[in-house]
Amino acid sequence: YFWAVLESFTPEQRRLFLKFIWGRNRLPLTDEDWGEQRMRIHTLEKSNPNAYFPVAHTCFFHVDVPDYDSEEEFITKLMTAIHECGSFDRV
Repeated sequence: YFWAVLESFTPEQRRLFLKFIWGRNRLPLTDEDWGEQRMRIHTLEKSNPNAYFPVAHTCFFHVDVPDYDSEEEFITKLMTAIHECGSFDRV
C-alpha cells in the first residue's frame, strides 16, 4: 500500500511525511545534495500489525511499516503518525 498511499497524498501531506520520516520538509534539490542518503522502507514484523503505527528513524531516513490488513488501515495509522509525531524541524 505504501506507494499508492504516497501518490495519493497532497503536497502538504507529502511534506508532513518527509518531516515524520526525515525531520525535513523538502527533498534535496540535486543528486549531489543527496550524498549517500536514500529512503528505506522496512516491514515491522508484528503478530497484530493493525495495533501498531509506522516507526520513523529520522537520522537514517528509514521507516518501519507494519503489514496492515488494508490500505485504509495504513492511511489511518500513517496520517496519525505524521500529524502527532512531527515535533521538530531540521531545515
